[in-house]
Amino acid sequence: MLIGCHVSIAGGIYNAVGNALNVDCETFQVFTQNQRQWKTTIYDKDTINRFKKERKDEGFAQVPLIAHASYLINMCATDKEKLNKSRRALTEELQRCDRLAIDFLVIHPGSHGGKGEQWGMNTIADTINTVLQSHQSKVQILLETTAGQGNTLGYQLEQLDGVMQKIEPNNQVGICADTCHMFAAGFDFRTEKACRQTIDLIKNTVGSDVLKVWHFNDSLHDIASKKDRHAPIGEGYIGEKGFRSLVNAAEFKNIPAILEVPGGEQQFAHDIALLKSMRE
Repeated sequence: MLIGCHVSIAGGIYNAVGNALNVDCETFQVFTQNQRQWKTTIYDKDTINRFKKERKDEGFAQVPLIAHASYLINMCATDKEKLNKSRRALTEELQRCDRLAIDFLVIHPGSHGGKGEQWGMNTIADTINTVLQSHQSKVQILLETTAGQGNTLGYQLEQLDGVMQKIEPNNQVGICADTCHMFAAGFDFRTEKACRQTIDLIKNTVGSDVLKVWHFNDSLHDIASKKDRHAPIGEGYIGEKGFRSLVNAAEFKNIPAILEVPGGEQQFAHDIALLKSMRE
C-alpha cells in the first residue's frame, strides 16, 4: 500500500511535490484550487509543465496522484442554480486534473436536501453522466464514503453502488473509502476480525477492485456516531490494529492511502512513518 497525505499547494501547485517529499510521501493528494470558493483557477502552460517536471524529477511519475474536489459542489443539490454551478465546477475540476495528469478526483456524493435517497442517487448519477458527456476525461471520479450526517449520501455502500450502476461509462467512477467516515457510519475496523468483515462487505457490495483510494483517518468519536471528526492514527477510537490490518490487506496492495489527520506537517510525517512500519 502506498502511503501519503494531503499536501498544500500554497505558492503554486508545483510546491505540492516538495511538500510531499518533506513528510516522506509515496503518493499525495491536493486541492487544485481553493476548495471553498466558486471562482475557478486556470493554470498556464508554464505552471503545468513545472508541476509535471517536479513530479517526474522527484519520483512520483509512476504512482497515482489524487485531487480532492471543492467542498462547495453538491451533485444532488435541490436548488437548480446550485446544481448547475456544481456541474460546471465538477467539469472544471476534471479539466484541471487532465491538464496536470492527476489520476483520481475524490468528491463527496452530496446531500439530497430532503428529497429522498433515491432521488439523490439518480441526480448524482445524472450529474456525473452530464459532465462526462460534456468533457472527455481520463480522470477517474471517486465517490467518497461519508459519515451519514443529515441528508448526505454515501454512508451506505449500496448507495454508492446504486449511483455507479447508472453511470456510463461505468469504469469512469470508483470509490474512495474514508476510515473515519465509515467508522462513524457504523463500519468496524478496530480488530483484525472486524476489519476483515468490513473488507468482505466492500468486496460483496461494490467489489474491492472498485475501491481505488483510501483516506486513512482515525476517529475522534466512537463507532456509529455519524460525526466526521478526524484524529491522528492510533489516537482515536479505531486504533492502530485496524490500520495495520488495512495496510497489509492483499486486496489493496499498491492502492494509495492518503492521510487527512489534524496536526500539520509534523503529525503527517509521524503517521506516515508509523503506517510504513506496519507493512509486513
